Amino acid sequence: MPLPAIVIVGRPNVGKSTLFNRLVGRRAAIVRPEPGVTRDRHYGRAEWAGKAFLAVDTGGIASGKDGDPFNPLIERQTLSAIEEGDVVLFLVDGIEGLLPGDVQIAQMVRVAGKPSLLVLNKADAARSRDAAWDFFRLGLGEPLPVSAEHGAGVAEMLEAALARIPAGALEEEPAGEGEVRVAVVGRPNVGKSSFINRLLGEERTLVSPVPGTTRDPIDTLCRREGALYRFIDTAGIRRRGKIGDLKAEAVSMILAYRSIERAEAVVLLIDATEGPTSMDAQIARHIVDAGRACAILLNKWDLVEKDAKTFDETARNIRDKLVHVDFAPVLSVSALTGQRCERVFELIGRLAAAYRRRVPTAALNQRVAEWTQAHPAPSGKGGKRPKFLYATQASVAPPHIVLFTSQTSTIPAEQYGRYIENRLREAFDFEGTPIRVSFRSRRERRAPRRRVRKGEKGGET
Repeated sequence: MPLPAIVIVGRPNVGKSTLFNRLVGRRAAIVRPEPGVTRDRHYGRAEWAGKAFLAVDTGGIASGKDGDPFNPLIERQTLSAIEEGDVVLFLVDGIEGLLPGDVQIAQMVRVAGKPSLLVLNKADAARSRDAAWDFFRLGLGEPLPVSAEHGAGVAEMLEAALARIPAGALEEEPAGEGEVRVAVVGRPNVGKSSFINRLLGEERTLVSPVPGTTRDPIDTLCRREGALYRFIDTAGIRRRGKIGDLKAEAVSMILAYRSIERAEAVVLLIDATEGPTSMDAQIARHIVDAGRACAILLNKWDLVEKDAKTFDETARNIRDKLVHVDFAPVLSVSALTGQRCERVFELIGRLAAAYRRRVPTAALNQRVAEWTQAHPAPSGKGGKRPKFLYATQASVAPPHIVLFTSQTSTIPAEQYGRYIENRLREAFDFEGTPIRVSFRSRRERRAPRRRVRKGEKGGET
């Protein structure tokens, strides 16, 4: 059963993202004093009194005279959120008082006909109490006073909101059970939002030719053939020098990297008309450092002049330039036309399976014995080679294989580990996932590191 949705709407900078972050219990939306920082619908799972629901943050709708070029898109997003919501929280600013923009939004809420609450934010300010009476003119009932920043009145607001949702819809639903978390990352304006909208079949995130249109990472749940996918559409990652004083964009870059760390599989979207850049290489490095599975998608493939050799040559060029993710499968797509987008879910499913795969110990040891005999590690003093004792998989997500040996001093861990990694990929179908390979000597296995006593100097001697 899908969770009921509580949608937060209001003018720019009335505190919607602050309230959203308080409900979901983490800083999921960007909060800054300038208006217009949130542009997309932003979803987060929340609980109150044992009842689970989805909180939905929306972009601030400015009045027409404010001239925000994104306002028609934001208004369309907000209308879609209201339509899919179960309860609407209409947030107004008790300090600024009633403004024409509030009247415009109140009309949208009334026309939608959804259960709603008028919520007076910043009610801890003395002047907001005087302004509260003006909001009765909106015809949405008595405003509920809250302070999103400090939490005052939020409990009462949630009680009132949840009371408007049928009890059967509020049954507890386990969070994240069986879902695949997917981050969609890339430089600004490579088509991330268009790509996700194509997969979902609706315009869930803002689509505009202006770089940086998406600022918040947005979680979107999607069920396909029995599998549940959580897509995280991240803000475009751009070079630090190009951000300048746009602090909101700087925060977006941090959130984008955090989204990679939240994911299991990462889709790195590259503009096929431009090819991989140094920024793409930095993103790829972060994906590997975070230990996440990865697929590389060449978007805008419909705009590329090509022949029978173009894709193979392009894929080879990508692997040469993005050496950190040379294990990642490459797929050419077009978010605009939908070309090969239907293959993406199957590809992500394979990545997730490989990322979580555990190899039977007997099969692992049989193969490692074959590989180390066919290509032994270098010998040490006196021509004595290290003897491989056994191998074990220490963990999954990503797979971590540990090889125990008689000694490790002569083993070139990076080069020989790469050899073992490549063999593991071939033998056990570890498609698109990084593999950790480490070596431990018999001495390390039997003699754990000695604890440093108080007063003793630690570290190297």
